[in-house]
Amino acid sequence: MRFELVVAPTPPTSETLPADPRPVAPSRSRRDRRPAREVLDVFIDGANVTARVRETHGAFVLRDLALALVELARRPRSKTTVRFYDEPWELCVERFGRAACLSVYRSGSDPLVAVYDHAVLFDEVVAAARAAIADVLSSGKADAGARIELTSADTQLEAIGPTSDCDERLPELTPVAVEPDRDAPLSFGAEFSLRERAPASDGAEREVDAFAARETVERSDMHALLFKGRIRAEIRGKAVDLGEGHPILVAERLVELSRRAFDAWERGLAFHARGEASGPLVGVRLSASGELALTLGDSARGPRRTVHTFPALGVDDVLEAALAFARSLVRAILRRDRSQAANLRLGALRRTLRESSEALRQASRADSKVNPSPEPYRAFAAALDETLALPATSPPVTRLRYAARWRAIVPGIDLRATYLCGDRLVVGAATEMWALDRTSGHVLWRSDVAKGTSVVTPGGIARLAPDGRFSVHDFGSGRPTLQTRIAPRVGGPVAGAVVHLPGLPKLVVVTEGEHHLVAIDLTSGEPRWRWSWGRGRGPSRGAPRMKRAGRLVFFTCGDGALTALDVMTGAVVWRLRDRLRFCTPPTVASDAIFVVSGGAHGVAHLYCIDAYSGGVRWTRPIADASAPCTVEGAPLVAPAAVAVAVRKKSGLALATFRRDDGSPIATSERVVAPRGTSWLAVDDVFIGNAPTGELVAVDAAGGDLRWRHILGPRPLEADLPRRLEPVLRCGALFVPCSLLGGDAVGPAHRDRAGGGDAAAERGAVAGVSIVRPSDGALIGSIAPSDAIPDMLRVDERCDVYVAEDSGHLVAFGALPRLSLVTS
Repeated sequence: MRFELVVAPTPPTSETLPADPRPVAPSRSRRDRRPAREVLDVFIDGANVTARVRETHGAFVLRDLALALVELARRPRSKTTVRFYDEPWELCVERFGRAACLSVYRSGSDPLVAVYDHAVLFDEVVAAARAAIADVLSSGKADAGARIELTSADTQLEAIGPTSDCDERLPELTPVAVEPDRDAPLSFGAEFSLRERAPASDGAEREVDAFAARETVERSDMHALLFKGRIRAEIRGKAVDLGEGHPILVAERLVELSRRAFDAWERGLAFHARGEASGPLVGVRLSASGELALTLGDSARGPRRTVHTFPALGVDDVLEAALAFARSLVRAILRRDRSQAANLRLGALRRTLRESSEALRQASRADSKVNPSPEPYRAFAAALDETLALPATSPPVTRLRYAARWRAIVPGIDLRATYLCGDRLVVGAATEMWALDRTSGHVLWRSDVAKGTSVVTPGGIARLAPDGRFSVHDFGSGRPTLQTRIAPRVGGPVAGAVVHLPGLPKLVVVTEGEHHLVAIDLTSGEPRWRWSWGRGRGPSRGAPRMKRAGRLVFFTCGDGALTALDVMTGAVVWRLRDRLRFCTPPTVASDAIFVVSGGAHGVAHLYCIDAYSGGVRWTRPIADASAPCTVEGAPLVAPAAVAVAVRKKSGLALATFRRDDGSPIATSERVVAPRGTSWLAVDDVFIGNAPTGELVAVDAAGGDLRWRHILGPRPLEADLPRRLEPVLRCGALFVPCSLLGGDAVGPAHRDRAGGGDAAAERGAVAGVSIVRPSDGALIGSIAPSDAIPDMLRVDERCDVYVAEDSGHLVAFGALPRLSLVTS
């Protein structure tokens, strides 16, 4: 017998199953450690082709196979697949009259083919299944439920008659050739044979085919893609024979490795991967500088294998060659069998091809643009600075004292939707919106709203729901004054910018759908313009980010493009492209933009760009040109310097550069703060609020530490605010920090908290510390004993509003200050 099935108990060790078809008795220790299961071994010509399968429910796999054979017996041309339970192995039986072709393979991300299209008699497959069922029933290894099902399946198999009257000839194979493109620097080709889908032979078969055509269920059919062929490559005019293999599996591995190398190339990372592709060997080595070497080996094993390595290849050339090879194979399959369009495995490959092709197209676009007429934008910004110029305010030189004014509890508070709007505090919740008088805390109005994202506009509070509903709620009453609908945002958070300047229309620019920006007119509710930033972003791209300055909106979505759009028309004013991705938002300072490309565990560069023309003034590597680094946050800009926070093993270091020419000021080797520190540039100092309760100030001119304060206890001893960003108001820096009360506070903390105020007297560390940025002097503190400063708002009177994620909201009013008056 050429085909045999054996159901045996699980072996006591993890070694390879023996070729002996006799059952192996399990040891007592094995039984004690896991429930008893059976392994189904498939023997073809005496060889165990499922020896790699460690565990499965053998009796149930045998039941599934018996029922599948019953279905095959009704149709002379059909196939069925039986899947194992604990591992992704599959047994496919394809019937052609008297003959049957057997295939055993492992599916999943790392496929392995043990046997493909081994021809046996269909009657032998039925006999082997019945013999295995009889062995299981006679040995008593199956439980009661499995015995009932196996007995029923054996009865149905017994009713199958012999197939001697059927034709046993296998259908003819059609040769197919995919020729490599010799004009390309790198290409792949293959020669293989496919079976044409045979037409229906009788009325019953036509009825089955018609039903299958109407069926809308898509299924995974890996067997249909496991045709064998000879694969070759053409690299720089040299032909490389990769031997026999499964072309579609080789194409999948080539696409996977080349796409991973392409993503690493965009991030400035080094990448190395090598492995078997169902016979041929494929390896990719990419350096951080972007140099790629491709390794190809034939399907021979051991010392007879021939391996070729081709250095200095283009990453885009390798990806394009892999995509072209896979597309040719997909077209060849669909041209001969249109039903494979519903094959989930093939559909996943086609989706990967579309996403990778779009990513390659976006990265290969040479659409960088410099604005030839920047003067109108520059003049508008100058006039705007003159109009909105604020009188200089001197920093407070006396202490600031506070008293609690009012308290409130807002269930389900949304801290990101809580704003100070004139004389009221608008508080957002999950399905509600409140307006509180900022002086007394009285409720001015309450409105029911849909769950979504809020933003302050000149006409009211704009609310964008996940389903695309956009509404603007009036400041005075909370009623919606404008309602419209846009496409729902999918694939990431919503990003937006508000336009409300003299000489410009009132607009809200938000992300729409998967790859669009739309500008909504706040007077009519109609879209003014819509712009597409590209398709096929995929999971490797980052979230969209926007920054508005004057008449321009600067946009990036985590790819290699930074684009400036005119807020009135949506036209592209200028665009900068880089092979590295722009993963952090840009920082706008006067007429310059500072942005980091790369920096996601890879190479990083700092750009200084003219904000109105898009011309690059200078660019510098943040770390060593070949050393990977991780950048945390947007660039920090001071009047004479710009700094970037770089992660180190023990914390954060600041890489500082001169603002005018980009020359380095300080190296990024010295750690000045722990990770997670929130930074703010104030005059000539970079101030960071650390999650460890420390406040550090680094001199922008020299990179030296100017001063350091310990404002609160360690995070393990206290509650840490969710957001640590300091707030600069009236020359004073309001810093949220850890909160701890009672006896755990030492005298040093009480002294720093400000001597004689009530919070320090009862031994509580301030939840909000007020610091003078120039010298770090502590000029005040607030200790909201029942509210952690997860959100901090400060108005023009230096009144402080603290909100906790639990819903507690506390307002503090600044008490009168004494000042020396000289005559």
